[in-house]
Amino acid sequence: MKKNKINKQLSISNWQRAIGKGQLAKEKRKFAYCLLLIAYCFSTTAQTLTLDSVLNRIENNHPMLKMYDEQIHALKNTSQMAKSWMPPTFSTGPWQTPYKSFRDGMWMFTGEQMIPNPSKQKANYNFMHGMTAVEQTGKSVKRNEMFAMAKQNYYEWIVLKKKYDLAVQTDSLLNYILKVAQNRYTYNKEKLNNIYKAQADIFELRNMETMFLGDMKMKNVELNTLMNTEKNFSFEIDTTLLPHNYEIQNPDTALITSSRSDVKQFDASIKVAKLQQQYEKSKRLPDFGVSFTHMQTYSVMPMPNLYSAMALVTVPIVPWASGEYKNKINGLDNTVKAINFQKQALINETAGTIASLQTQIISAKKQLNNYKDNIIPAYYKSYQISMIAYEQNTEDLFVVLDGLKMYRMAKINEMEQLKTLLKLQTEYEKEMEIR
Repeated sequence: MKKNKINKQLSISNWQRAIGKGQLAKEKRKFAYCLLLIAYCFSTTAQTLTLDSVLNRIENNHPMLKMYDEQIHALKNTSQMAKSWMPPTFSTGPWQTPYKSFRDGMWMFTGEQMIPNPSKQKANYNFMHGMTAVEQTGKSVKRNEMFAMAKQNYYEWIVLKKKYDLAVQTDSLLNYILKVAQNRYTYNKEKLNNIYKAQADIFELRNMETMFLGDMKMKNVELNTLMNTEKNFSFEIDTTLLPHNYEIQNPDTALITSSRSDVKQFDASIKVAKLQQQYEKSKRLPDFGVSFTHMQTYSVMPMPNLYSAMALVTVPIVPWASGEYKNKINGLDNTVKAINFQKQALINETAGTIASLQTQIISAKKQLNNYKDNIIPAYYKSYQISMIAYEQNTEDLFVVLDGLKMYRMAKINEMEQLKTLLKLQTEYEKEMEIR
């Protein structure tokens, strides 16, 4: 009996030494962790960016969108060339000059100027200027894609922050449970393996906290990249989430057509094709020109100076010249039909995608409400009851730790469901091009 008592005292002594060493190492890690957390919080409290502010910065600063602006300006400037004329032509040289007697000839000066048909110029200008609308809608399509990426990263950051706050809260609860267990072990009312299990849960939780902090920093960098700002620029986010009832909306074909920039891009492409067709038809019209020639004599014999004035006109309707624009006009008819079919396919696909997203949003909301109203309260009550029983020495520590872990996992599953819902809403907003 005395030997068993000595062995038990030695076991308690060894455990206390181990706990002491572990406690010292834990305190050092907690101190370093707190410094990291303080530095992170200090760097991120400087500024809070709402989602709308992030989207504004992307719209104003992203190089890809600026590229579209330059391309639009380039097309506008290029379209002005349609109003220009062909350059005049000047020529000079001997005219009707005998090989054997150069001085018996004359010296000729010729100037020619082609005058373009105004209707052709106007048709060409309208065609070239119409391409700016295609680029403008292309910019809107790209901007919508970037906005969707930004929203996804922003919402994922919000969920990560909620998960991190939950981990910190659970960390505090586990530390309290561990202290209670250590006190009870002193009076032989707790098992050593359960205490080590609680310590392992705490260290595992610390890993999760570190992972959440790293993931939040990654989302910060991804948003900085989209905003075209410094990659180490740290900011806070607005965690206020406004619910959207997209599942009750009924967007028809007209609303889809008026909302989506890629559908408008098809309309702009059809308009450009028709303007190009008008320009090709204008090639049937003639162009005009004038030519003036002066012959200067340099012979010793008296000869009068001569001149020639001519009017020029092109005849593009001849069979060997008209084939080019006629075939082009027929080909553009096929192009317009192809774009119309492509537009109809996109509208049909979008309508199907929206219906599918609405069904998934309904399901995600039901699951999320089930977590909030039933699953999480049940797990929390289970943990509370087990903790009360443990404090009254009628329950085992393992049951308390398991109850807390199940509650934490249910909360994380709820946040994953929230992440799924936000992703579905982002996809809906992308499909309907809602900012």
